[in-house]
Amino acid sequence: MKNIFTTQEILLMTNTKFSAQELSEKNGLPENAGLPQKQKLAEACWNGMLKEMLPELYITKNNKPLTLWELGQGRNMLYLQLGEVDSIQDVFFTLNPYALNETYCIN
Repeated sequence: MKNIFTTQEILLMTNTKFSAQELSEKNGLPENAGLPQKQKLAEACWNGMLKEMLPELYITKNNKPLTLWELGQGRNMLYLQLGEVDSIQDVFFTLNPYALNETYCIN
């Protein structure tokens, strides 16, 4: 029997009002005060603030949150891959526009 795992991909567009909003740190330390806004958003995702930022997209499986396995940075976006296990996404079904671009270059 083949195992079926839950995965989720999210594209966060930078240079938007959402990404420009103030992000409060969980621990209350302003250590990222001098970083660019895209870097602050990436740090917030790694620090587990995705549930607070996007509660409507937050998925749990058996009451356990999905793990953030990959956070890629593009020119105007952040690519997040969450899942139960670390898995390689099929380039034909991924939301990552850079993976699709690599496929066209191969052809």
